[in-house]
Amino acid sequence: MSLLSIESNVSQEEGKKRFGYFGFGLIAFSILSFSYLLHIREGYGKDYSFSALAGGALGLIMQRSRFCFFCNFKDFVLRKETDGILSILSALTVSTIGYGAVFGAWIPSPETGYLPPNAFISPVHIHLLLGGFAFGLGMSFSGSCISGHLYRIGEGSLGSWFALLGSGIGFILGFLSWNFFYLEWVADAPIVWLPKHFGYAGSLLLCLGIFFFLAVWVARKGSGSKNTFYYASFPANLLEGRWPAWVGGIGVGIVSLLYYFRVRPIGVTSEIGRLSRDFGNLLGVIPTRLEGLDSIAGCATTGEVSHLFTINAVFTLSLVLGSFGSAIGAGQFRLNIGEAPFVKSLFSLSGGILLGWGAMISVGCTFGTFFSGVSAQSLSGFVFATGLIPGILSGMALLRTKS
Repeated sequence: MSLLSIESNVSQEEGKKRFGYFGFGLIAFSILSFSYLLHIREGYGKDYSFSALAGGALGLIMQRSRFCFFCNFKDFVLRKETDGILSILSALTVSTIGYGAVFGAWIPSPETGYLPPNAFISPVHIHLLLGGFAFGLGMSFSGSCISGHLYRIGEGSLGSWFALLGSGIGFILGFLSWNFFYLEWVADAPIVWLPKHFGYAGSLLLCLGIFFFLAVWVARKGSGSKNTFYYASFPANLLEGRWPAWVGGIGVGIVSLLYYFRVRPIGVTSEIGRLSRDFGNLLGVIPTRLEGLDSIAGCATTGEVSHLFTINAVFTLSLVLGSFGSAIGAGQFRLNIGEAPFVKSLFSLSGGILLGWGAMISVGCTFGTFFSGVSAQSLSGFVFATGLIPGILSGMALLRTKS
């Protein structure tokens, strides 16, 4: 290869890199502008504005650190890679400690029976196990959870669109079956908030003890992967290479805490559920009365419909934009549906249906019922996870997933 051709290739690479950096800056500016417009627009205000910033930050963190509940779990099961699971545990640790501090300021005496406002503390019964199992199965079939599909749309995944379409269908099926589950199990199910029974200190120590035990067990079962983040120069290490998993975990935990303190718990299914509910009502297939659904803490499917955007729509759209900007900056945006497009689309759609049904029955997903629930020290989050893990493993076994 001649010196001229080498210089030409280097020049092309530098051009692509500059284009990526410019694209990242442009999208970051768009999110900031969107946030500002929401702040000054009548009918929206500072909560919407902060939701745009938080969603964009979460999308950036998830894309840069590959923070995906399913992928991290699959990597541990198949390859014994521990980084992803440890990042989830670090995110839970940061978020749970932060939630505890906020709770202590808002409700000095947890034993009085008052629950923290808006926290995802929901009734505990078999519906969480069934919903968690279906959601885990859907994660395996579709390749991710709903939040993972949102950030992958930002990377150019076409299959994730089929998964989201399927989740809408799943939500409608969930609405059709909700009254049965509510009357059989949910109506009389207990709401178990751990600080009420163990105090703030006891509850926090219990949760942190569980996280620590799991972290030690996971670390002994596998090994971490090498990361070039520490050796790359700035800004390439921030915009191009993968961030260390622990950085992503801490970042997600901080966003979770700040978003709850300023707005509400993190969740990504409220808007999908609301749109599905409206569409089902339009078709006349959803019961006119959904028993007790709108009174349960979680990713509510009714919301502010007097504006163009609901607050959860702002959050999820900004998440996709944040991931898109991150992927552009790293040169990782690719329109892609994978091999065997028809089969992939079919699995994404069917997996999405399971995701939507599981999320509707559990009134939330991995970020809502699980992550925000556990952060709130609610037993419901742990019970959902107890159904989620067997669902993922069953799906992987059915698909005979191989590394």
